[in-house]
Amino acid sequence: MLRATFKSLMSRKARLFLSAIAIILGVMFIAGSLVLRSSFGASIESMFTTAFESVDVQVTSAKTNETTQQPEAIPESVLAQLAGVKGVEGTPKGLVTDGAGVVQVVDKNGKVAPGFGAPTIAANWVGADDPIEMREGSGPVSDDQVALSANLAEANGLKVGDKFTVISLLDSSGKQTFTVSGVFGFTGGRDTLGGEKTMYFTTPVAQRLVLDKTGVFTSIDVKAAPGTTDEQLRDNVKAALGGDYKVQTGEELAKSVSDQFGTVLDAFNYVLIAFGSIAVLVSIFLIINTFSIIVAQRTRELALFRAMGAARGQVLGSVLLEALFIGVIAGVFGLGLGILAGWGGTAVLGNLFGGQLTAELSVPVGAVIASLVIGIGVTILAALFPAIRASRIPPIAALRDAANAIRPVWPFAVAGGLFLVPGAALVIWQLSIKEATLGVFATGIGLLFIGAILATPLIARPFVSLIGRLMSWSIPGKLGRLNSGRNPRRTSITAVALMIGVTLITAIGVLAASVQASFDKFLETSLKADVLIAGTAPSQVPPTFDEKILGEAKQVQGVDKVAGVWFDGAAKLNGKDVFVQATDDLPAMTYMLGQKMHEGSGSLGSGTDLVVNQAVAKEYGLSLGGSATITFSGDPAPRTFTVSGIIASGDSDDPAIYVSSADAQYFPLKSPVQAFIAFGDGADKKAVTDKLNDLLADNPLVTVADVSAIGDQMKSIIDIMLTVIQVLLLLAMFIAVIGVINTLTLSVLERTRELGMLRAVGFSRSQVSGMVTVESVVISLFGALLGIGVGVGLGVLGQRALKNDFVTELALPWGTIAGYLIAAIVIGVLAALIPAYRANRLNVLKAISYE
Repeated sequence: MLRATFKSLMSRKARLFLSAIAIILGVMFIAGSLVLRSSFGASIESMFTTAFESVDVQVTSAKTNETTQQPEAIPESVLAQLAGVKGVEGTPKGLVTDGAGVVQVVDKNGKVAPGFGAPTIAANWVGADDPIEMREGSGPVSDDQVALSANLAEANGLKVGDKFTVISLLDSSGKQTFTVSGVFGFTGGRDTLGGEKTMYFTTPVAQRLVLDKTGVFTSIDVKAAPGTTDEQLRDNVKAALGGDYKVQTGEELAKSVSDQFGTVLDAFNYVLIAFGSIAVLVSIFLIINTFSIIVAQRTRELALFRAMGAARGQVLGSVLLEALFIGVIAGVFGLGLGILAGWGGTAVLGNLFGGQLTAELSVPVGAVIASLVIGIGVTILAALFPAIRASRIPPIAALRDAANAIRPVWPFAVAGGLFLVPGAALVIWQLSIKEATLGVFATGIGLLFIGAILATPLIARPFVSLIGRLMSWSIPGKLGRLNSGRNPRRTSITAVALMIGVTLITAIGVLAASVQASFDKFLETSLKADVLIAGTAPSQVPPTFDEKILGEAKQVQGVDKVAGVWFDGAAKLNGKDVFVQATDDLPAMTYMLGQKMHEGSGSLGSGTDLVVNQAVAKEYGLSLGGSATITFSGDPAPRTFTVSGIIASGDSDDPAIYVSSADAQYFPLKSPVQAFIAFGDGADKKAVTDKLNDLLADNPLVTVADVSAIGDQMKSIIDIMLTVIQVLLLLAMFIAVIGVINTLTLSVLERTRELGMLRAVGFSRSQVSGMVTVESVVISLFGALLGIGVGVGLGVLGQRALKNDFVTELALPWGTIAGYLIAAIVIGVLAALIPAYRANRLNVLKAISYE
């Protein structure tokens, strides 16, 4: 049996090759994701190890600044305190580092450009320690000088002696210009460590720009004396400073910072693994189909083995051994390709946005184990049921010369119902209640999806027949239609592989289109502002502008309403964290946001008035005339407010809390962050916008944005998201196409005598090709239509679940749906090329006598 198994493998190399390819691709995706996470994480850790290699011990505050979300500043007096700690060598270095994007570069147009990717960092110059290497000039000596990293100087076309302008989001001094005193790089000839752009100022200037105060630092570096280890010094410093400070060795600091990046990498990795799992799922259907067809073709051969004395276990083992061989090959090759893909991905990511990360290669044990488990386990699992069926072939079957019986599809209907019924119940329950639970709803959607997959054979024959009638204008077309529906199980499994990818992208497309439609409706019917004054700086600190701009904007001819907005994202209402907005004109604000008063006048005449929407009133038990306690993050003293108005929540349950602009003095940022502006009837929009921009000429941090353009920006974001998802699903779609090719190829072999007879009675080669092509197109269209139908259904259910969370409108992406139908036809034609070519090459006489 062992020799027979290997002979069977060798005689079916081509048939099993495509199945192995499918598993290899799935394993490659999973292994590549794990290698990418590990390798890129190692590259990040190596970067920070280099950055902190000269640090023995570093001290930061244990408290967080509410404005910048960075550690609080450390008083200069701590330097003297640290100098007396046992094991400290020399004078500790006080450092100022901008970790929140507070200091922004002003471009040649006088504005701060929107940014993404690696940050721009401002810091104080304490000398050219490793890994810094001066390339030209020197570090800043006077307060009007700055030293720039080579990549920052190159990006702005600057050299030593040129002028360089920045602005701080915390310092009210406005734009400040410096002279470039030097340009530096890093060890290894790098212009940057990880794409970041760095600028060094003198310590007083850095303190003012980054912290808006002098005599303080963001961290302090402490050098260990000879004979003192970093760990001993760390413990000594901890004991001296107490619990108000965080003390780490340079090694611990590098790991801590890289771990923060690791959290982001983990989230990215989970997404990749999810899409890789989809590819593996599609591969399972391909393996099931392949082995089912092969077992059906080997019925007489396996029955002959039984007649010669082979036990059922031996037949079962023979089929599973073939699966094991394929699984081992797929696991090993998939792992190898995954390592290459992960390493290559690390190199690409490390050089994005000007980064110069060294592409470290790190292959985790988990990647090796996962590759072998998926490669072998998935293949054997998928081949198990066909193998069991093979073991049940009776010896008498060796004497028969009959077509394989088509098995009934009712078991699939029962299995599908076992998932569809509870899934539908969970979804209906969640949609019928006000506060749906995401996990329960997602479980219901998952059960519906699985049930739809299992129930597919039940509808395969009628649907395929219906689709095929569109192509039955000729004899080859009619035969192709009949062939595609003759085995509902086989057809449905092939179609399901294609359906999975189409379902997911269609469902996501429906949700994305609904989000876009809801946003467009909000812009058209609710948002009555024409322009918005807002910042574009890539910073954790929202850009602000002078409050006097609000008054000046109201005087611009053509302006009807102006409402300034202040933010406090870390306030507390009755002890709970909330987001509070202050405004200088609530009636104008609510009008431009399309909000209507439910109760009260909505007056914010005094600094103790509070207006909330119905969602907030319900959650916190507030009523008109009642009181509430708010603690603002810029002032620790709690303050009592009277509810003067309640706004109707409308279609969304998003919270809205308003206080007077007089209360903004207790906010972390005392100046307005945004302003909504509505134009009067007949106003020249361009002329008014230009005048408003003139008011902001001295503030590079903010700009006047056309509200109508916000919808276009949202559409661009959604389009990018959908493109990324489609790219990630391409692998699963490609495997599904392999499934169609494999099924048709095996079907051609299975129907060798039939094809020979057709040729013998006058069928031409082109007619045979047409028949196979129609069969392929029908199966592909069935999978696409199935995926579109299920995807639209799931997308609609998702939109209904999110109806109270802004997604108020349902929209279908008709363009995407039409595109997938066209793609299905193209896929069907391309997938038929190889099977049709094989069918055409059959020798008529040999085909007729084929057994």
